[in-house]
Amino acid sequence: MSTEHNPDPFNFLDVTAHFNPAWFASVMGTAVIPLAISFIKHPLIQPLAIFFTILSVIMFLVALIPWTLKFFLYPENAKKDFKHPIAANFFPAMPISLIIFSLNLLKYPTIFFAEEVSQNLAFYLWLLGAVGIYAMGFPILLQTFRHSGIDLVHANFGWYIPPVSKLLIPVAGFELAQIFPETLELTFGLSILSFGVGFFLFLFVGAAVYHRYIYHELPMSRFAATFFIGIAPTAIISVILFKMMHLFEKSDVLGIDPHIFAPIAKIGILATWGMSAWWFIMGLVVIFYYLKRIELPYALSWWAFTFPSGALGVSTGVAWKVSNFSSIYAFYIFTVIFLLTVWVVVSGRTIAGMITKKVFAPSH
Repeated sequence: MSTEHNPDPFNFLDVTAHFNPAWFASVMGTAVIPLAISFIKHPLIQPLAIFFTILSVIMFLVALIPWTLKFFLYPENAKKDFKHPIAANFFPAMPISLIIFSLNLLKYPTIFFAEEVSQNLAFYLWLLGAVGIYAMGFPILLQTFRHSGIDLVHANFGWYIPPVSKLLIPVAGFELAQIFPETLELTFGLSILSFGVGFFLFLFVGAAVYHRYIYHELPMSRFAATFFIGIAPTAIISVILFKMMHLFEKSDVLGIDPHIFAPIAKIGILATWGMSAWWFIMGLVVIFYYLKRIELPYALSWWAFTFPSGALGVSTGVAWKVSNFSSIYAFYIFTVIFLLTVWVVVSGRTIAGMITKKVFAPSH
């Protein structure tokens, strides 16, 4: 009696062929946790930081294999992703991960290597990530401009990822400018340029996406989580201002008086953090609406809950540092608990999806 073998349709080559660039959002959402919890003084913080940093690096390396092979083995599929009005915006998630790794090394400089080694490695990861962000950013934007099939229905807060990628460059860059003053023209120059690019792109893209939410129905349920990405830009801007405060206090840059800049920066930090905190509450309202009135089935886009929540955690910690308000610290603890909880839930659902192989199905 003969048996017929049915090959698994989701083998490694199939996974590679349909590998979604949004997978790197899981790396971002994991790597940001050590930064978000760093304002808590507790013996468990460093072990947790080590765990999430190592895990995020492993996730990055595992995702990098099919992500890279897809360009060589399935170039037509890679081009299809690049030309897609939604998927294309997730390509910068890969170099963004390098920037976050750089920030983790700067925040915890001695948990893996000697401090000098960590700082040098952070510099090169930052530089490689910044180059990757711009190398992907220009063709993605050009493709968006020349795309004839983009409609209002495609707009969602996933479009914020390219502006967010530019805004993350100065978060590490301003700190590196302080550590390596001989590189000031590169670290500060590229950072302040990226701050300008990211800030204005955030305004332009935000207006377009906000227009869609007002004049069109809500995005389909698998994109519901992308609403949380709206937290990230202003949260990151607050951290940028915090880094600038410290840079100007320790270094003479452009003749800026730190005593004049610091009070203005503190107002800016609290104002931009306030916008992110408001958007977080609004995001919870929107997600609750999906749960009650529409639906919210698991999708890979659920990882959009994690990195923005982590960015809010860092922003809230910074706002607490400059204000010393106990109410902000209480909100910070809440955001950290939310981040860790949602990470566990999304990770569990993702692992379940990997076991059933549903998350490897073509996304478009």
